[in-house]
Amino acid sequence: MFSSIKRIIDKWLNIGFEEEFENDLNQKHVVNFSYMMFCLSSLLMVVVFSLREISSVAIFSLIGLLIGLVGLRCNFIGHFSRAQLLMPVLKISQVSILSLFYFGTNSGFHWLFVNVIAYSFVVFRADQRFVKFWMVCASIALFLLCELLDTRGLYLTSFDQGVVVIFVFLALSFNFAMVINLVMNRLKSVNRHLRTLAEMDELTGLSNRRKVLADAVNIFADSVINRDSCVFAIVDLDHFKKINDTFGHEAGDLVLAKVSAMMASVIRPQDEIGRYGGEEFIVIMPSTSLKQAEMIMESMRQAVENMLIETEHGIVIPVTVSIGVACIASSVTRYEEILAQADKGLYVAKRNGRNRVSVQSDYQN
Repeated sequence: MFSSIKRIIDKWLNIGFEEEFENDLNQKHVVNFSYMMFCLSSLLMVVVFSLREISSVAIFSLIGLLIGLVGLRCNFIGHFSRAQLLMPVLKISQVSILSLFYFGTNSGFHWLFVNVIAYSFVVFRADQRFVKFWMVCASIALFLLCELLDTRGLYLTSFDQGVVVIFVFLALSFNFAMVINLVMNRLKSVNRHLRTLAEMDELTGLSNRRKVLADAVNIFADSVINRDSCVFAIVDLDHFKKINDTFGHEAGDLVLAKVSAMMASVIRPQDEIGRYGGEEFIVIMPSTSLKQAEMIMESMRQAVENMLIETEHGIVIPVTVSIGVACIASSVTRYEEILAQADKGLYVAKRNGRNRVSVQSDYQN
């Protein structure tokens, strides 16, 4: 149930925002949430005071609801600055008028100014410090005014005022909990994104050297502990320098991207692949025999050989790869030793004419 509610809230908060990692996405979420809470509370007051036949408060709340919906729409259609500024003005106006002229200061309704202060600090950026300053000052000044004045509510009984105090407490608690949750989720999302960027090769979309070597360490350690088979392969594009020199570096980048996508589609879900550097790639195959690995790498070699990579000028670039394969052995103590053996296999494949898979059988089980 709670997960369903969370998904619905997330869906509403993201309406109108397509880019997941916009710099001001967190502020937009808080603005959306603030408008939704404002509209919901205004709708609640419209219903309650209409049923109690207190038309002036109902009409005032209805006007606030309509303006809140306008602000919400502004945020949805991309007019973020307008929506951002309208929200605190709308909230300050509502809380001030209801506290001083309708509910009375004894109702504690003016404590909702705290929401405006929190909103100002979260939503307004450093270059909007002037607006932030005045919103915070206005909220504090009006809060102190309500505290100093002793006005009686025209439409609330003592019991009603107690209910309003409870409502204000719950509203403040929920607002702070949601805003903190939004900020924390945003930070987690950005951290995950930054971690992904730090571990991904930008051109190919594969794991970069640091990430694939870290995976190699972990997979190698698990294989040693579990006494399981593990195979490493080094893949190298044949005559890549010639491709760059003949067709240009843009064509070379295209080849790297296309070949990387093809190789990633050929390997199994449990395998790892990453760019080792330049036109070299590492494939790590846990729980795999040398024979199985050779078959997988042969499928990869054939898939690359059969590719038709065409530049924007209609030039078809033929591409092949050479692959060296090596398997873990009982005498191996470091993953670098398997990589060294795979590199020897790659050297043999190139020396024997390229476009082939060479298995370093010294480590065969």
